[in-house]
Amino acid sequence: MTSTLPAGKNHKVFADNYFTSVPLVQHLKERGIHYIGTIQINRVKDCAMMDEKELKKNGRGSMDFRVNQDNNIIVRWYDNKAVNLISSFVGIEPVGNVKRWDRKSKTHIMVPRPAIVETYNKFMGGVDLLDMLSALYKFSFRSRRWYMYIWWHTVTVAVINAWKLYRRDQKKLEPQMKPMGLRRFQALVGTSLTSAGKTKIKCGRPLSSPEATATPPRKRPSCSVPLDMRRDGIDHFPTCET
Repeated sequence: MTSTLPAGKNHKVFADNYFTSVPLVQHLKERGIHYIGTIQINRVKDCAMMDEKELKKNGRGSMDFRVNQDNNIIVRWYDNKAVNLISSFVGIEPVGNVKRWDRKSKTHIMVPRPAIVETYNKFMGGVDLLDMLSALYKFSFRSRRWYMYIWWHTVTVAVINAWKLYRRDQKKLEPQMKPMGLRRFQALVGTSLTSAGKTKIKCGRPLSSPEATATPPRKRPSCSVPLDMRRDGIDHFPTCET
């Protein structure tokens, strides 16, 4: 995916532990492309770091890090569990704070957070949010044609992005109104798509054809007596002739 990126333009790549490895980080760095991502610790050779039990004993927010000869940093940070990250352009400084819920004290506490974690969450948060929203209202779908799964995933991503734009515009234009949820939004989109191009069914007796028009009203015979004579106020009796 990075083969099309121009070298030496200081592009930044963010990825999860499925792609991350130390040789990949160094290869991109040599091309002038920065990298940050989570990494499985078994992909890092000869890197002795504090294990999760030690970090847990030190409390939430504790961390350990190592820097190799290529100036790439690996950080292990403990929140609810240990997280391992590697980066070629950002380290642990400056260390900030993040609000977390403490189950023991049942209050919010401030937990130290290194800069590498803050940067990763800032740019990867949208990916995690998309995965969560995509899994909320999934429908059962089976097909032997593998490309159908790609098609429906593309449709799902488009609907979620449209819903996010709708919420943004709703907040700006009509902040007093409560925006509709994702499920309702998906239902309305589905109804609109399935109804597109169809003739609306009218109530009452159906017509013989869509082009049929209503029957013109029946013309009444015109009166032969002039209107001024009909309304002159003089009695008009029928004349009987033998």
